[in-house]
Amino acid sequence: MAAKRILLIANPAAGRRQGEQRLAVARTQLEALGHAVTAALTESAGHATRLAKSNAPDFEIVAALGGDGTVNEVANGLMAVELGERPALATLPVGTGNDVALTFGLAHFETAIGALANGNTRTLDVIRVRMMRDGKAVTRHALLFVAAGFAAEVIRKTGPRVKRIFGRRFSYSVGLFRALASFRAPEFTVKWNGQEKQEMMFQVCAGNTEFAAGGVMRISPGALPDDGLLNISLVGELSRLQIIRQFPSILSGRYVEDERVDYFTGKRLEINAVPPAEIQADGDIIGTTPATIDLLPDALRLVTPE
Repeated sequence: MAAKRILLIANPAAGRRQGEQRLAVARTQLEALGHAVTAALTESAGHATRLAKSNAPDFEIVAALGGDGTVNEVANGLMAVELGERPALATLPVGTGNDVALTFGLAHFETAIGALANGNTRTLDVIRVRMMRDGKAVTRHALLFVAAGFAAEVIRKTGPRVKRIFGRRFSYSVGLFRALASFRAPEFTVKWNGQEKQEMMFQVCAGNTEFAAGGVMRISPGALPDDGLLNISLVGELSRLQIIRQFPSILSGRYVEDERVDYFTGKRLEINAVPPAEIQADGDIIGTTPATIDLLPDALRLVTPE
């Protein structure tokens, strides 16, 4: 890859507060290869989005150094830029899950720096979510998946302390079992492809890639990030004992074979719930129902290994 103008946006709290140190390493290595690098540290939630949006015209690549939350914020900033002027997105994994990096062969920090220095780009579909937050209609974007129901409760129960103690391999599984104690399935109304379903549901999920939770859970088997389709799962109400029994199949992706699960592809999904259900996207709670989820084909370019 020829010399590029690169903006590195780093979350200093990522990777047990390794973000600033890793930022210095990345900047030094990229500058040594002749790239023009500008670095910025985030200061609060949403700051990465603002940095990416406001600085995008000056760079060819905007890289997110942190976990999936940082990548998601940067991607949202880039999605606010006109398509023809949108820089490529890169990820330097320093978080707990790092599912974007894992999905695209960028799991190791040095591999990701190598891709940023010498790699290619590929186009990705992006999920758009229109929903409610604090009483207002908002729009957000996701690269991996969007889910309502149990997935949001799992994230709520997988806080920083759980991640610190159990690490990527086990933290989300611990969060899942903690969530069992408090979760109550709402009554969902879901519309897709001219069809409608209304009942108590455990979870509604629209996936753009197969894996979540640090590559541990195969929540959308067969999903491809560039096929123009969402892989949608509607999981009927389950008891706590049924969830525990289903746990191995949730990890493997075979849960979609259960008779209580509808699994299909589509381009648009409308979700409502009583009481309103929280929406989780790429590992963060971002709002509540009612929500409309659709797919934007070929919306972003991602830096990938050569």
